[in-house]
Amino acid sequence: MKSIFYIISAFALLLTGCTDFLDRSPYNDLSGSTVWTSDANANMQLNGVYKLTKNGWAMQGYCYHFTCFGPDGYDYFRNSNIEMATATTRDGIFLSAYVEYYKVINAANDAIANLTDNPNITPELRERMIGEARFLRGFSYFMLWQLYGGVIILDKPTQPTDTYLPRNTADQVRDFVIEDFKDAIERLPLEYGDSENGRITKGAAVAMLGRTYLYDQRWGDAAVELHKLMEEPYKYDLVEDYAKLFDWKYERNTEYIYALSFIAQIGYGTAYDSWYGNRSSFINGESYCLGSHIPFETSTYADGSPIDLSTRPKRSDYQDEVTFGNDLIQWYDDVINSPKGLDKRISVNMILPSATYYGKDSKYFKVYWPYEAHVNDDPQALGVTFNDFATYSWRKFVCVGDEGYWGYQGPTDIPLIRFADVLLMYAEAKNEELAAPDDDIYDAVNRVRKRAGLNELSGLDKMAMRKAIRMERFHEFPGEGHLFFDVRRWRTAHTNDPVFGLNHDVYQFTGEKLFTRSFPEKFYLWPIPEVERDLNPKLDQNEGW
Repeated sequence: MKSIFYIISAFALLLTGCTDFLDRSPYNDLSGSTVWTSDANANMQLNGVYKLTKNGWAMQGYCYHFTCFGPDGYDYFRNSNIEMATATTRDGIFLSAYVEYYKVINAANDAIANLTDNPNITPELRERMIGEARFLRGFSYFMLWQLYGGVIILDKPTQPTDTYLPRNTADQVRDFVIEDFKDAIERLPLEYGDSENGRITKGAAVAMLGRTYLYDQRWGDAAVELHKLMEEPYKYDLVEDYAKLFDWKYERNTEYIYALSFIAQIGYGTAYDSWYGNRSSFINGESYCLGSHIPFETSTYADGSPIDLSTRPKRSDYQDEVTFGNDLIQWYDDVINSPKGLDKRISVNMILPSATYYGKDSKYFKVYWPYEAHVNDDPQALGVTFNDFATYSWRKFVCVGDEGYWGYQGPTDIPLIRFADVLLMYAEAKNEELAAPDDDIYDAVNRVRKRAGLNELSGLDKMAMRKAIRMERFHEFPGEGHLFFDVRRWRTAHTNDPVFGLNHDVYQFTGEKLFTRSFPEKFYLWPIPEVERDLNPKLDQNEGW
């Protein structure tokens, strides 16, 4: 997945921006009449659009930010304005996302305008590059649609007269997204040669069109598009070993449909070793994002039976904290290594209590409780930012051993669309469309479950299958950002449902309450940033803000 970004690192500059979405600053090191006069120059300019997607919010931060805000994680300070529902319309988070997606949109519009009918560019390359730009624009508008609802639609390079445009409706934005993905499908190739690996393919556009239909509850249309990716001419398949999906050495695989590519080079690496990493990694991770209790506590054994949480030792039953901790860690060890076979994914996604992690100084570290009682043990206690709390640390996306030296410049690619997601979205769409699950639905879900070492589902009615698919998403995608959008589109986020809601307590692995998060109904749509409304009085605000 790296080839395109070796090209970018050679030619594209780090990008700068200003405070509003009408930023029109250049996005590479070319300028004037040289930009669109040859295949090579146009390619470099388009690489600059790709580079914009590596900024913190636009796409690289997708997994991190939306995991912190979703049911599968939280930020380590436990005081995020979004998690605690104290955010105002002037909160920087709302502005950052808004501005960075518009930067991608403006750069894509510039590329589309300059490529269209350009006689200096080889026709076949020109069409493909327009498809890439339309996908990137469509993806950015998809994100704005999901976060803000109706926003301003810009389909050409911005002009001074565009400063005071009103918002388009959410339906208009959705339709614009659909047209961008449809157009991209017609122009993009199925695959690229090794020298251009990492560019957007036809399959990525089909997957995003299917996702758009699914989010819009157009079940039949979603099922049709997503099923295309399960048959010829597409070659997608599940990777046999779930753990290899998040190891940079195995990123050329059949499951990644669209991933952000990174290399271990300043300005072109990813920050997940720091954001998700722990204090025992080669470069001390900040543990900025931690896992919630939900993925572990809702995991099942191979036969479908749940973990018996009632047998977990309780702090209130012990006078001595060290004895409690030893019994607690032994309980986790028994659960993880039960002959009944726990869902394989949970130990890949998180560094569970009693588990080991290969970290700095070529040493293994182990999750004990309490931390202070085991700092000199062998293996030594694994450290996180707040060692006085019993938190679930991420293993997913975090390099091990000396590989972790990259810190903020890691090489691990970030998948935004995996084939497992296609299978589960397809199953969800068909289940919502039909009166009862059919064989195609079972086949899609059970393919994902089989890899996790779980039994096949059977004999479910529509409602039971709906819950099963939703639970499957919780166990397949924790830490990948999708679950934040899932509970919003399912309209469960505002409830106190212990799994699918965001109005409930978050627990430590000791079973003790850590904090309470909140999700008022107005948070289903983020506010239009007040800074943008200061600049443009025609921007009305979302309801409740």
